[in-house]
Amino acid sequence: KKSWVIFGLDFGITTIKQPPTADSELPSGRLFHAAAVISDAMYIFGGTVDNNIRSGEMYRFQFSCYPKCTLHEDYGRLWENRQFSDLEFVLGEKEERVRGHTAIVTARCKWLKKKIMQARERLKQQDIEDEGHATCQKDGIGGNVKLCRLQPLLEVPIREAEAQPFEVLMQFLYTDKIKYPRKGHVQDVLLIMDVYKLALNFKLSRLEQLCLQYIEASVDLQNVLIVCENANKLQLDQLKEHCLNFVVKESHFNQVIMMKEFEHLSSSLIVEIVRRKQQPPVRTHSDQPLDIGTSLIQDMKAYLEGAGTEFCDIILLLDGHPRPAHKAILAARSSYFEAMFRSFMPEDGQVNISIGEMVPSKQAFESMLRYIYYGEVNMPPEDSLYLFAAPYYYGFSNNRLQAYCKQNLEMNVTVENVLQILEAADKTQALDMKRHCLHIIVHQFTKV
Repeated sequence: KKSWVIFGLDFGITTIKQPPTADSELPSGRLFHAAAVISDAMYIFGGTVDNNIRSGEMYRFQFSCYPKCTLHEDYGRLWENRQFSDLEFVLGEKEERVRGHTAIVTARCKWLKKKIMQARERLKQQDIEDEGHATCQKDGIGGNVKLCRLQPLLEVPIREAEAQPFEVLMQFLYTDKIKYPRKGHVQDVLLIMDVYKLALNFKLSRLEQLCLQYIEASVDLQNVLIVCENANKLQLDQLKEHCLNFVVKESHFNQVIMMKEFEHLSSSLIVEIVRRKQQPPVRTHSDQPLDIGTSLIQDMKAYLEGAGTEFCDIILLLDGHPRPAHKAILAARSSYFEAMFRSFMPEDGQVNISIGEMVPSKQAFESMLRYIYYGEVNMPPEDSLYLFAAPYYYGFSNNRLQAYCKQNLEMNVTVENVLQILEAADKTQALDMKRHCLHIIVHQFTKV
């Protein structure tokens, strides 16, 4: 049995691999092998090398036990509880209202960002007019009038959307996924078709692909005609094409045309089905790569790096130096900021940053912001010293950041920096790290 160590295997989020230990061995390439997961390890065995030599070797891949990334769950909770909402979408002719957060929506969707900016411009113009009107009143009365009103939610009208599909779209913006309803149920498939239509209008490529996968997997003999007719009505050509190809299959066609629903199809659609059966179109393959859009992590990274500057609504002060940020994002990821913004919001909109009594370096502070915004755990070893206690102080969902800080330090502790790291570990009460440093000092005493 031979071993190979893997760290940070986090499906759907990110995979971080650490080089193997000295006694580990990389498996050679092989075919027709098998794998089994037992407890915290995966075993690879059997197969053939060079397609003719049978292999009797077994390799063990050790899975990491690091806490999972909670980025998507944290933003998902923010969407569900709607805390710190600062905008309200007014939807369709019924003017149904759905609340949201400017920071998340503008980071994920350029189409909605444009609508929000237009709404902000209208509100700004309205405020100027109201101010002028109030000044005229004050001058006319001769009194000392003071305008005082609470900041209202920014109203953003979206006439193209109804509430139910729009809420599914919003859930995607916050979590990068949608909760698929019952597979094959007609009403649920029609709902996801409405979401797909919105995704096309709002240019959300990633959501388009999610909706397509669900709808195409859900089409069956019971719902294909309803889905096809709805796709025709909504001008969803790709879905309509899928349904037509499904209907004219040899194993489906006779059953479909005998259904009662077939009698109620529009005449143009019936003609199209018959012609498709008689003369199937030539299949063409596009050479263009599939556009899967950007992920939540990619969008939040770009937002932190400058794309979200104009939407900042809080100032973080690090040793007197200001760093603009976004309340909703900070509150979603940190219970410390959530409690502060809910109950002790600073009047001047400025928050001093420290970790206990320690003020982190500018570089370490930026590393912490990268973790908060998009879950990044890679950082220089010196930043790990400052951020080791951050998960407890700021109330992150778990101690994932601390686990990576510990690994970063353990892999980079040398006789040159062990005393500084020991001192920092003692100050922050990082007992495991302190023990590790003492172990190195004892074994390398003369060099230290």
